[in-house]
Amino acid sequence: MTKRQNWVLITFFLLMTFGFTIISLFKPDTKFSEAENRELAQAPQITLENVLSGKFSADYETYLTDQFVFRNQWIGAKTLAERAIGKQEVNDIYFAADDYLIEKHTGSFDTDTAQRNITYLTSFLESQTARLGTEHVKAMIVPNAVDTLKDKLPPFADSTSEDAYLQRVAEALPAGSFVDLQPVLGNHKEEYIYYRTDHHWTTLGAWYAYEAWCRAAGIAYTPKEAYQRETLSEEFYGTVAAKVNISVPADTIEAWNPLTAAPYTVRHNRGETVQDTLYDESYLQVRDKYAVFFGGNQPLTEIATKNTTERKLLVIKDSYANCFVPFAVQDFDAIAMADMRYFNEHLSTYIEENGFTDVLVLYNAAGFAEDTSLAKLAL
Repeated sequence: MTKRQNWVLITFFLLMTFGFTIISLFKPDTKFSEAENRELAQAPQITLENVLSGKFSADYETYLTDQFVFRNQWIGAKTLAERAIGKQEVNDIYFAADDYLIEKHTGSFDTDTAQRNITYLTSFLESQTARLGTEHVKAMIVPNAVDTLKDKLPPFADSTSEDAYLQRVAEALPAGSFVDLQPVLGNHKEEYIYYRTDHHWTTLGAWYAYEAWCRAAGIAYTPKEAYQRETLSEEFYGTVAAKVNISVPADTIEAWNPLTAAPYTVRHNRGETVQDTLYDESYLQVRDKYAVFFGGNQPLTEIATKNTTERKLLVIKDSYANCFVPFAVQDFDAIAMADMRYFNEHLSTYIEENGFTDVLVLYNAAGFAEDTSLAKLAL
């Protein structure tokens, strides 16, 4: 390629980039990315403090990146270009064995928030254990795919930070309260226990965790053989796939339906509408198909059953619990799920008023380390 041709190519690229940036500034802002299942950055406010601290500059860069015209297409083009030169990590996503796209951690386990959350959880479990007993109060911090499926990662990938964090959690919590899922899921790592294109575990992965928790908590649980597995979708592309935005094999979402089920009702956020299903199948028509479980994350979900176990369960949770809790519907008289990111009631009052016999805290490791709402456990 001649020098003149190089200059023509560079000039064309700069004009394209500059032109798209100008278009991005004048187009209406997009508030939500369905592909990435997250809120996009909006225009930051200009204040003297923000400008002097550098926060405005950083926030504005994020805003431009999120609002860039044809953003999804650019992500896909970038991924293809980097894959073409042999890169096995693109946009913090590892291209792993067996068609897995596995999300990389970015140092979140060493923050002040990550350490404070261990403290908040320890204090909460101690208070609940004093009230209900060790067998009835448990915590499960679920290892992410980058930890459990480390054998599938490229040779240079590092998952040791999650191992160390989970060890710190286990050592800090009251004796007998931590259900260690690393060996449980590790024993089934060759099975389909995590989605290949999403950051969640599958229903099968949730089942193995449910079984381990029931054994630790002395719960008589409905066995695996008493469920019929139903395929809800074979066209699920999750949040991890959206970060690379190229063609990859789709995931399958399953529901496990008990062969003999007691009647139950589901109510979200103390609303008047009562449902008789755990699944919102309207979400099977959109990209975020994982939200088929309970219609996605709700501040509060309450389930009443006709069982007679004399046990009532409170699950304090993130989205990993959404495909886990359906198993508990067979084994408890009542279940409540509280997502602390959105639940703004006084937690201890809610627990006392509802007479829960069992409490489970269920988060994925990365989500637990990064969640800034866990101070509410002390309320």
